[in-house]
Amino acid sequence: MIRHAPAPAAVVRVTGEDAAAFLQGQCTADLRKVALTDALWLNRKGRVLAHTVVAKETDGSFLLLCPHLTAEETIAIVTANVIADDVVATDETPTWGRWVVWGAEPSVAGAKLFPTRRFGVVAWDMLTPAGAAMPGEAGRREELEALRVRAGVPAVPADCGANEFPQECGLEAWVSYTKGCYLGQEVMARIQSMGSLRRILRRVSGSVVVGQELKTSEGKVAGVVRSAAGDAGLALVSVDLPEGAELGGVRLGAPAVMPAR
Repeated sequence: MIRHAPAPAAVVRVTGEDAAAFLQGQCTADLRKVALTDALWLNRKGRVLAHTVVAKETDGSFLLLCPHLTAEETIAIVTANVIADDVVATDETPTWGRWVVWGAEPSVAGAKLFPTRRFGVVAWDMLTPAGAAMPGEAGRREELEALRVRAGVPAVPADCGANEFPQECGLEAWVSYTKGCYLGQEVMARIQSMGSLRRILRRVSGSVVVGQELKTSEGKVAGVVRSAAGDAGLALVSVDLPEGAELGGVRLGAPAVMPAR
């Protein structure tokens, strides 16, 4: 059964003679090897500013979908370091109907379909011509969010944002260590070589709510719940705490991880 829900994603097109080289030097993904990928945009300290889907179009332009920022915010992050580059970012959000679809692959004339694994189930980001009818049954984003949390899949910015490194949150699938220089790359390389993380995002089970502090028996805060769905959640906790440890009735499980595309 096809299920669909509206998506608040921003849609930005990046064009210009320098677009490919510029984007390659800014995000964490190696855009030379793929036509569709997920990318993170980091600050100079290696913290996560944004996540986008990046699709290379047949005309050489790049279509960026940002699930969690407005088009204005996305453009500001993506083009922050444009100086003399021939790069133009244009808001195409009003042009498209924006959806997340799961359950079975949909078919809509004129639509663009991008498979994604960030919900822990077979799903697609979908752009449709404005006003196009969607097949299948209407669903709710809350359903997908619950599936994601129960599958132990991290999200930006819910679990990994401006205070976190991608590696802390299981987002290494979205980071290239071989592509060469990009913003935050030196920090990524240092983490890869030294493994110097103090926190890790883990699955948790028990009575959990977003923002809940997880404390040791001595009352020391050892982690914080970042996502929750019923009795399942994801929490950023001290890397020293092992799987199976309990903090105030909340049990720590396996590390969260983003499946590779």
